[in-house]
This record gives sequence, structure tokens and C-alpha cells, in this order.
Amino acid sequence: MNPTHAAGQEGQALPLAMVLLVAVAAIVFFMFNSGQLTQEKLRLTNTADAVAYSAGVFEARILNYDAYTNRAIIANEIAIGQAVGLASWGKYVETTAKNIRPYIRLIPYVGQYLAEMLNRLRTVMDYFTEAVSYTIPIHDAAIQALARSQTLMHGPGDSVALSNRWLVMERVARENDPEARLDQRPLADDFRGFTQRYSSKEERTRMGQVVHDSREAFLRSRNWDFSLVLLCSGIRLARRGSAELIDLTEGWKSMDTLSIHVYRMRRFRCGSSERAIGYGTAFSQDELDDDEYTYAGSRTTNPRASDRADSSEGIANGFDPAPYSIAGGAIPEFQELSESALKQDDPRTHITVRMTKPRQSQRYSGGNSIIQPAGRLHLYQGALVGDESAAIARAEVYFERPDGSNPLHPGREELGSLFNPYWQTRLAPIPASERIAAQRRQGSAQLP
Repeated sequence: MNPTHAAGQEGQALPLAMVLLVAVAAIVFFMFNSGQLTQEKLRLTNTADAVAYSAGVFEARILNYDAYTNRAIIANEIAIGQAVGLASWGKYVETTAKNIRPYIRLIPYVGQYLAEMLNRLRTVMDYFTEAVSYTIPIHDAAIQALARSQTLMHGPGDSVALSNRWLVMERVARENDPEARLDQRPLADDFRGFTQRYSSKEERTRMGQVVHDSREAFLRSRNWDFSLVLLCSGIRLARRGSAELIDLTEGWKSMDTLSIHVYRMRRFRCGSSERAIGYGTAFSQDELDDDEYTYAGSRTTNPRASDRADSSEGIANGFDPAPYSIAGGAIPEFQELSESALKQDDPRTHITVRMTKPRQSQRYSGGNSIIQPAGRLHLYQGALVGDESAAIARAEVYFERPDGSNPLHPGREELGSLFNPYWQTRLAPIPASERIAAQRRQGSAQLP
């Protein structure tokens, strides 16, 4: 080995090592800075998703609340109809017992006993119909409270709902990233106008039709016939009755009648005469315009009994006048999808939010990081459009049954409305038009 030659090589690798160290430092710094920027962007994106989803959940809960309260209103309306129907039926039983009691007495041995039983039955029916009348104001008050709760939930022009939604969105944004800022005006928001208040008589018939179609068999018809007629000679017993929601909005009225129709020849043709046996009526509100209603054929088949049912002697105990209530069992104002939303095959509502975060609040070299580049490393600082980062997210509220089917009508799709609480939310793709709007807000042709 030549000592002189070895001594001449000492220190020659040091400049190369320094150059490599600078390059490695630059690469490490660039990777660190890129990682910090990516982390900030992911955090802001997640915050935007959380805010949009929370807004969608809030809207879905409002729609489901409207649906639950509408169903509760319908249930209480049916309960009022049931009470009116039972009162009418009770009065019919009472008058029937009263009118047949003199004839029952003529039955040998047991006639007196049966007549006494009928007299007791009349007393029981009097107490029964009066007790039933007390339930109508209770159900009517529940209906009014449910309807008012919808008004309080939405407020004029959905102002209360939108204000509360904003508070929820701000809280979610603050808890996810306290330094992120939520745009006060969403990029897209069609919740306002998605529902409306149905208040006029014509509008309220929408719920009234649902109530009318939901009546059970006892309210629809209480008819039966018994006939012993041969060659225009004999008798026929005709029982008629039903409970009706007058004009689908105004209140309930029920009528029950029982008549004997005696058939015999009159001037070479068959004729009949009616003898009223039992009759009764009840209503949730006085002076209902029910001239067009026959009550399952009562007025056409048993006209005399129907006239007596409408007289003071045929009104059930506790219903003359009608039980006092706020609205007399009428269909109240209620919240439902707007007319424009109902015209859609698949009504949905969307909201698109935009979150921003200033450069000074972000942990990277160009922000508030303690590591600040200098000299040539300043090239890796990076720049943000508008001196801030931004993220957008979109939520969609849609109607879908959890089981994906329609049990009442198999094979048919159930359309969205506020009579069923199956509103859900999910994140949705962002349309190009809303991306462009977000770019314009940031003052750039491209998103950061």
C-alpha cells in the first residue's frame, strides 16, 4: 500500500455526502408536507360528509315526524268515527227495545220478564252513549295538539326547521374540526318547499280520503235483511246504518235504522208500507250538511226510521247538542309533501354543503406548522387557492320501505308521502354544476 497515495484521497466523499443529505432532507420534507396536507384534506372532507349527512338525517327525522303525527291524526279520527258509530248503534238498540217492549209483554209466561230486561237495556244504553260522548273531545284535542306540533316543528316557510338544521350542522362541524368553517348558504338545498301546509277544505280532503278509506267494516255498513214474502204478501226486516266523514273534512255522523216492511196487493199491484222499529243517530259536530248521504241505504230503504233518527228522539244521549270539542272531529291542517313533490315519481330532497379551512389553521409548512421551510426548501411550501382548503359533500333524503316491498299491494311500488314514516338519508354523488359553483366560490377554475 502506498501511504502517499492514500493520504491524497482523504475527504473527497464529504462534498458528495452533503449534496445527498440535502436531497434526502428535501425528499423527507416533501413527503412530510404532502402527508400533512393530505391529512388536513381528509379531515376536512370527513367533516363535510358528516355535516351533510347530519343535515339529511335531520330532514329525514322531520319528514318521519310528520308521517308519524299524520298517522296518529288518522288513528284519532277513526276513533272519533268509532265513538260516533257506537253511540248511534247504542241509541238504535235503546229505541228498538222501547218499541218492541209492548209486544214482548204479550208473550206468555216470559213476556213480563223479557220486557223488564229490555227496559234495563234501555237504561244501560243511555249510560253507554253518554260515556262514549266523553271520548270525542279527548280524541279531538289530541288531533289538534298533533297538528299544532307540526306547525311548531316547521314554522312559517320552514323557518324553524331550517334554523334548527343549521344549528345541528354547525355543531357537527365544530365537533369534527373546530377550525373548519361551514358556508352559511349551501351550494344546493331544496328542502324549503319540499313540504307544505294543507289548510283549505279542498286540500284537507287528501287526508280525509285516507281516513274514509281506512274505516273498518262496522263503520262502512251495518246492514242485514230478513224476508218472509211470498206472492206480495209478508214482511221484510231491513237493517241499515253506517258512519260517514261528512265532506271528507267536516266531522262525523252515524245513523242506524231498523224497519218492518209489510207487503200486500194494492189495486192490482204489489205495495209495501214501512213501520219504524229502531233508529238512532250521533254526530261529532252540530248542523253537518249530510243531505247527500244515505248511510248505507238507510234513507232510501228506511225513510221513516231515518226521519225519526234525525229528530230529537233519535239522537243518542250525550249528543244533543254534540259533545263540545275544539274542531268537532274535523280534519285539521296538516303537513304533507308539496304538490310539486307529489308529482315526482320518486320525490327526494338534497343538500350540498361546502366546508373551508384557512391556510393559517392547517398543520403543514405553509400553515401553522412549527417546521417552516427556508431557502431552497421554500419551493416545497405549496399554495392554496384563495388561501384556504375546501371540501364539498351532498346528502340525499329518499323514501324507501325497510323491507323494500308493499305488503298491502304486492308487486306495486309505494310512492313517497308523509303518511308513511320510511324516509331515510344517504350521501350522494355531487353533480358537475355544484362542483362548478364551489370552484367559483373559491375563486378558481379548478378545485384545490
